Amino acid sequence: MTLARALYEIQKIELDIIERAKRMKSVNAQLKDDELLRGAKEEFTAAEAALDDNSKLLRDMEIQIEAVAEKRKATETRLYSGSVGNPKELQDMQMEVESLTRRRAQLDDQLLQLMITRDQASQDREDSKQLLEEIYARHDEEQRDLMEEKTALSGEIERLKAARKSALANTPGTALQTYNNMRRAKGNRPVAVLREKTCTICGIQQDNTVLTAINRGDGLVNCSNCGRILLKI
Repeated sequence: MTLARALYEIQKIELDIIERAKRMKSVNAQLKDDELLRGAKEEFTAAEAALDDNSKLLRDMEIQIEAVAEKRKATETRLYSGSVGNPKELQDMQMEVESLTRRRAQLDDQLLQLMITRDQASQDREDSKQLLEEIYARHDEEQRDLMEEKTALSGEIERLKAARKSALANTPGTALQTYNNMRRAKGNRPVAVLREKTCTICGIQQDNTVLTAINRGDGLVNCSNCGRILLKI
């Protein structure tokens, strides 16, 4: 195996490690990211609170109606009992009964509107509860899939690291130094394949000097344009 080929194999391994490490980072982020679930929980909590508030208003309204009904009944009983003979007092009692009757009608209308609102709030709560349960189920399944992928990625990364260690051990130090010195500047791709006299990374066709040196196998030969180590396949 030529030096360029050995370095190219190391590059492929390292690029695979980088790719899997990026995916691992993404998987870890997804495992921590519960935004959709948090949103569903908040929606359900808000729906529950809205239903509780409406139910309280409904109970208060029913208490008011009951109080108005009892007061009207008591006033009517006294009005028609014959125990009151004063015309002014009788007139006041009659006016109070009429006022309480109007108030009862108003409260009944409000009660009906509250009941409609309560029913809608109850439906909203059930809808948000169902959505939350569905998201919980999907979330658990997605988390299991992500954990399985994370385990697989971890195994692949360890296998690639072992392969990289072996490849490094079988490559001369001077070649590795040249390779490592170029890695950062070349975006982790210091080795490029030469195909049809052209560097496949920068796309520049090589001159005869470069091509002759590669054909002779004169150590590491660099692209005349981007400077990468060229490997003829």
